[in-house]
Amino acid sequence: MKKLTLIVLILAFTLVTQAQREEEVSGSYTYVLSENDGITLKEAKHMCIELAKAAAIKEKFGELITSDVIDSNVETNGESSTSYYWENTVAMAKGDWLGDTEKPKLDIKYEDDKLIFTAEVKGRAREIIQSKIDLKWEIMKDGLTMRKKASIFESGERVYVNFRSPADGYVAIYLIVGDDDTSCLLPYKQDVDGRFEVKGGRDYMFFDKEENPKAYPYYYTLTTQRRLENNQLVIIYSPNPFTKCNDKSGDKLRPNALNTHDFQKWLLKCQREDRDMVVNKKWVKIYQKKQ
Repeated sequence: MKKLTLIVLILAFTLVTQAQREEEVSGSYTYVLSENDGITLKEAKHMCIELAKAAAIKEKFGELITSDVIDSNVETNGESSTSYYWENTVAMAKGDWLGDTEKPKLDIKYEDDKLIFTAEVKGRAREIIQSKIDLKWEIMKDGLTMRKKASIFESGERVYVNFRSPADGYVAIYLIVGDDDTSCLLPYKQDVDGRFEVKGGRDYMFFDKEENPKAYPYYYTLTTQRRLENNQLVIIYSPNPFTKCNDKSGDKLRPNALNTHDFQKWLLKCQREDRDMVVNKKWVKIYQKKQ
C-alpha cells in the first residue's frame, strides 16, 4: 500500500512538472529615460533589465490579462507614473524567471537629451499555469415580468449578477468605471472579514436583498452623466480564501472604492500567488435616455 501511494505521488508530481513548462528564454527591451521620469540611473538600469525578462517570458508563454483597461500612460497629479507601468508589465508576464544563463547585457547611449537603455537577457523561466475552472455567471437587470440577461443599461437601472461555481470557494466582484475609480460590489460592506464564501453547485443572485439579507439595504444601479459610457464588471473566484483589496469606505449611496491602477496591481499579485484563481470580465454599456 505504501509503495502504491509513493507511485501515485511520483506520477502526480511528474504531471505537475510537465504542466508547468520550463524553457530557455531570451529577450530585449529598450527604455528611454527622460528628465520627467523621476528615477535614478540605477533604477532605470534595473527596470530595463526586468522589462527585458518580462518580454522574454511573454514571447514564450504569453501574459496574464486582468483587464482591457490597463493603460501604459498613467498620470498622477499631472506626472506620468513610470513605476506603475513597469511593475505591472513585469507582473503580467505569464511565467517566473528562474535565473540567468548568461549575464544581462546593457547598452546605454545619449541622444536628443535622452538616455536610451537597451537590455538583452538570456535565462530559464517557468510557465504559470492558470486554473480553468468553469464559472457560470450573467449580468442581469429587471424586465417587465422577470429579470433578464443584459449588457446595456439605461442610467439608473438596477444591476444584478447571477452566479454558480462547480466547487466551494470565495468570490469578489468589482466594477471598473475608469482609471481613477473601481468599486467593490462584493463582498458587501457587512462582510467585515473582506470575504464572501459560496457553495459549489448553488445558484446565487447577487445584489438581491430578498435572496441575501446581507445585501440589504444595498442595491446597485448603473449611472452615467454622459450620453454613453462603458464600464467593466470583473468577477474573481478562487477555491482558496482571499481577502478583498484595501479600499476606501463609501458613503451610504456608494460602495467602497479605490484607484483602478491600485486595483490592477492587487489583482495581478493575487493571480501570481494563487494559480487556482479565475478572473472573468464583461463589459456593460450605460446610456442616458433621450429627453
